[in-house]
Amino acid sequence: MFRKLIIPAIFSLSFSAFAGRAPSTYFQLKSDLQQVSNKNLVEWVNTFVKASAPSRMVGMPGHEKARNYLLETIEKLDPKKTGKLSMNSVSPEVDTVKKFYQKDFDEKVEGKIPKGSPDYMKWQKFTAYMQNLANSQKNNQVENIVWEKPGINTHRVLVVTAHYDTISHDPKTLLVKSNEAMPGANYNASGVAVALGLIKTMAQFDLNYSVQVVFLDWQGIGFHGSELYARELKKNGKEVLGVVNLEMLGQDSSFFDKTKKTGNMSIYLRDNADEARWVSKLLEHGKKITTKVTFEAKPNGFENSDNFRFWEQGFMSATFSQNWEDDFNPKFYQTAQDTPETLNHETLWHAYQYVGGAVIGTLLDLTK
Repeated sequence: MFRKLIIPAIFSLSFSAFAGRAPSTYFQLKSDLQQVSNKNLVEWVNTFVKASAPSRMVGMPGHEKARNYLLETIEKLDPKKTGKLSMNSVSPEVDTVKKFYQKDFDEKVEGKIPKGSPDYMKWQKFTAYMQNLANSQKNNQVENIVWEKPGINTHRVLVVTAHYDTISHDPKTLLVKSNEAMPGANYNASGVAVALGLIKTMAQFDLNYSVQVVFLDWQGIGFHGSELYARELKKNGKEVLGVVNLEMLGQDSSFFDKTKKTGNMSIYLRDNADEARWVSKLLEHGKKITTKVTFEAKPNGFENSDNFRFWEQGFMSATFSQNWEDDFNPKFYQTAQDTPETLNHETLWHAYQYVGGAVIGTLLDLTK
C-alpha cells in the first residue's frame, strides 16, 4: 500500500525540477505549470485585492499598496533572482492623455451622434471629466513594474503585460465613482494572478528567449502606462516576438453566457496576417496543455485593453480575456461588485495553464 501511495507523489513533482533542466515536451511543461495550483491563484487574487482595498485607482492609497504587494510577492516567487525586478517610474504626459480623450471623442462621437442629444452630452462630459482627472494626477508617477529574465538569445524578447490599477465608472453617466470601492477582482487582479503564476514557473528553468512580465500602471486613465512602456520598448532595439496582454480572465458563467457555456474565452487581435499567424501559434501551444478552456481568435481591433498601445508602436499584440461578446456582465465590470467571490476559480486556473502553455511554449520552441 505504501508503494502505491508514493509513486503518484513522485510523478507529481515538476519534471524540470526533477531533471534540473527546462521542459522539452508539452507533457513536462504541463507538469511544471501545475505546480501553481488553483489555490495559489485564488490566494493571489484575494490577498492582492485585500492589500490594496478599497481601491487601486491612481492617486488612492491602495494604489501604492498594490505596487508594494507586487514587488514583495515577485521577490518571493523568484527567490534565486533569476530575473531582474525593477520599477519604471516616469512622470505622466498629461497633455498626451488629454489629447487621447479628445481624439476618441472626435472620431467616435462628433458627427456620429446628434450634437446636443443626451448621448452626445454624456460623452462630452465624460471626455472633459477624464481630461480633468488626468490633470489632477499630474504629480503622481506612472510606475510600471517589470520582471525581466534573460534567455539564451537575449536579443529576442516576448513581453507579457497585465495592468494592476483599477477604476469604477457610473454606468449611467460614465463618470468615475471615486468614493466607491473598486476591488477589481476580475479587472484585473485575475490577469495579475496569472502573470504571477508565470513568473513562479519561469523562474525554475532557462528559456531560449528573454521574457518581460510587465505590470502596467495608469490603464484606467488613458491606457497611459502601456503607452509609455510601448515607446520605451521600441527604443531598446530588441526584437520583440510579440506582446501577450492579460485582461479579465476570471469572469465565466453559463448563467450569463448567451451560449450557456463555460470555458469559452477569447483572444483579441487585429485583422492582420502576421499577427494572425503569431496568435495561431500561441493557441497551438496553449491547446497542448489544456482543453478545459478555449480561446477563440477574434480579429476585431479590440481597444478595451492595453494591446492597442503596442500596435501604435508597430508590435504584434493580442489580449487573452473573457468572452466580451457572449459573457460580458456589466454588473461586475468596473464596479464595487467585482469581488473575488464572483470569479470562476476553475476557469481562472485553466486559463493560467493555457496562457502558460502559449507563453512558455513560445519561449522554449516546443514542438512535441
